[in-house]
Amino acid sequence: MRIKSVVKLHTANRFTFFGMPFMIAGIAFAIILTVGIFANVVTGGQDLEDMYMGMTWNGAIFALLGPLMGFGITSMTQYFPLATGLGLTRWEFARGTGLIFIANAAMFSVFVTLGKIIEEATSGWGLQVRFFNVFYTGIGPAWQTLVQTFLLILAFMFIGAAAATAVNRWGQMALWAGLLVMLVVILVAGMTAFINEEFLAWLISLLSMGWLPWMGVLLTVGVVSAVAWMTLVRRAQAR
Repeated sequence: MRIKSVVKLHTANRFTFFGMPFMIAGIAFAIILTVGIFANVVTGGQDLEDMYMGMTWNGAIFALLGPLMGFGITSMTQYFPLATGLGLTRWEFARGTGLIFIANAAMFSVFVTLGKIIEEATSGWGLQVRFFNVFYTGIGPAWQTLVQTFLLILAFMFIGAAAATAVNRWGQMALWAGLLVMLVVILVAGMTAFINEEFLAWLISLLSMGWLPWMGVLLTVGVVSAVAWMTLVRRAQAR
């Protein structure tokens, strides 16, 4: 198995692999710090507890997570044709790319966890702001953030790769069909919740699920996406 060649292919452009996610995250982080500085200047650093708690739902961390989903997409749109052109088999590409996804998720989850630890220790960088210590990456102990961020990033990359492979296999119709199915599911769920109080109560109960069940959901999404991607890639066209 020439998995090492696939790994080298993905990491040849270090800016795309390492630099771009950190650069975009750095810009978002700078914006959050600017907001914190402005709020502290205006209030004299007083009564910022509500802002700090409200930032639990701050989505700036997706400036880091978003490009990682994009990495899953570019793995198929850019690296897959190159890999097949170099004589690598689809199975070799899938295994090597899966290894890259795992390594990427591990590296960035450690980065987010360290950021969260520092953020908590400094009371939001001394400004009562949040970037790493948010709902999406886990507001519990640091080890939970590590696990949650790892599973979230991994799921994002496999979803991106699976979506790109589906488009490769069946064209843009596959993308529009998938979006249409999602829209129908959302509409049906919304209408059912509107007319059925028991269903509405069940939907609300999902939000109160414990951390472990939610990790099970993340793991399931990641595994299903990975299996779908590795199945589709066997018949994907090198374009």
